[in-house]
Amino acid sequence: MEERKSKWSIRGKTCLITGATSGIGKVTAMELARRGANIVCTERNIKKAEKVKGEIISKTQNLNIDFLECDLSSFKSIKNFVESFKLKYSALHVLINDAGVWNAKRKLSEDGIENTFAVNYLAPFLLTNLLLDVMKQSAPARIINVSSEFHRRGKIDFDKLEFKKHYNSIQAYSQSKLALILFTKILSRRLKGTGITVNAAHPGLVKTEIFRDLPFVLKKAIHLFALTNEEGAKTSIYLATSKEVSNISGEYFAREKITKSSDESYDIEKAKKLWDVSIEYVREYIKNSEI
Repeated sequence: MEERKSKWSIRGKTCLITGATSGIGKVTAMELARRGANIVCTERNIKKAEKVKGEIISKTQNLNIDFLECDLSSFKSIKNFVESFKLKYSALHVLINDAGVWNAKRKLSEDGIENTFAVNYLAPFLLTNLLLDVMKQSAPARIINVSSEFHRRGKIDFDKLEFKKHYNSIQAYSQSKLALILFTKILSRRLKGTGITVNAAHPGLVKTEIFRDLPFVLKKAIHLFALTNEEGAKTSIYLATSKEVSNISGEYFAREKITKSSDESYDIEKAKKLWDVSIEYVREYIKNSEI
């Protein structure tokens, strides 16, 4: 393991980033491209993606930048994206699940699931599991799940995962970010011995488009104290590039340091149950061999 740690370098490695057309994801893609990585990103808007791709190439002189269509609110789209990715690429060394939403009002995903839970949690759950085979072949490899300190306000209530009654946007968002940490911890156990690490990252309160649906006054208050995207991307970049974390898995990082997450996030029995529930949500799109 020490030899693997000493040889880690992001240069030449294939990195997949969700949510890279703006915000933290875009900054992360830019910096990893600058360091010589091969960048693949998800995109819903081809015009916006082409503009961002051109900007990254122009600023980094790295031509290995690719955007593939993927709507993270659709399981079918995620499955199609993975199939397209595997046709073009035979390796994946770093997966950064960065994309997220904050819906002020309850809405449903294409699959009829509460959208915050679907996009912020079930999408990375499905995407990650569908890519594990190629990541195992590419090991050493790293998975980074972008969570949030809001997870501390979250609670996993298996009877109310989709907030079908009394929807609360803060609770829905917080639950999704807690679910991501529980996923991180149980996945790290399942991947032990494979050469793949998985960690969660808290970027800080950042000025991103995720808050666009909030009331104007609340958005102004958040932006008054929020970090820049460059500051918010530091922990994800650190987890993707640092040799120091080569042998660390199942942890929650903030400001590039291991940080204790909420008490509920350490409940492995709850993490196991959430895994089983999640499999039922995505069963149509995943094979047993991939989980």
